[in-house]
Amino acid sequence: MKRVYLEITDACNLRCPFCTYDKGDHFMSFDEIKDYIGQIKAFCDYIYLHILGEPLLHPDLEKILDLLDEKQMKLQLVTNGTLLYRYPDLLDHMCLRKLSISLHSYDHSDKDERYFKVIDDLIENSKNKAIELRFYKSDSLSKTLRDYKDTLIKNYGLHETKRKNSYLLKDKIYLYEEEMFNWPKMSDPFISDMGTCHGGIDMIAINHDGKVSLCCLDPIPSNLIGDLKKESLAQILKSETYNKTIEDLKKHKLDMELCKRCTYRLRF
Repeated sequence: MKRVYLEITDACNLRCPFCTYDKGDHFMSFDEIKDYIGQIKAFCDYIYLHILGEPLLHPDLEKILDLLDEKQMKLQLVTNGTLLYRYPDLLDHMCLRKLSISLHSYDHSDKDERYFKVIDDLIENSKNKAIELRFYKSDSLSKTLRDYKDTLIKNYGLHETKRKNSYLLKDKIYLYEEEMFNWPKMSDPFISDMGTCHGGIDMIAINHDGKVSLCCLDPIPSNLIGDLKKESLAQILKSETYNKTIEDLKKHKLDMELCKRCTYRLRF
């Protein structure tokens, strides 16, 4: 297992049109998070603290980061960036390996004047942490965002990397032009029962209610493989349901119904 997504909350302070699911107001308790992280550690060191929600909203975020430091976990934190000003010492946490900021969310925020100043400060004082600035490849970006992107390129230059659509601005600071995608739904039309994905093979997702699914694009979840409130992660990963699904994926056979309707997997 390369990484595990842990949805500490499904709440978000924004309502971006490209995020097609209704947000909730559920927050994992710190005791649940501590339990789940302990179970994850046995299988994987790399953790993402989101599926659908904005992780910086969680009231126990500092305690969670301290716990990840203690467990020597590696964290990728994905955020819309609007609440980064609340955490001036975020980069000091040992666990943080990569901070990804979805700047395309700015156009759907209240346009706080601190937004770009905070990001500029993070770039200049990155403390050897990787920072990824995400922009959707879309003509719908506001002039403000397009101008900010142009300023970054002017100030730092743009250097290609081995990763498609990812460019180096300076050491460990990346600009990523992200392709827009549709969140898969069971109501989507059937595409094919043949294909593969990284979901389940390289990663699993634990939703705010403890339900475990194959991937981070399944917040319902539809591709349910277990429930941590009923069984342990070790039991789930040894289950017939999970292992049959993985074996089928390796043979390019899609067992889960949502997978048969997902357009994101076509990238693989």
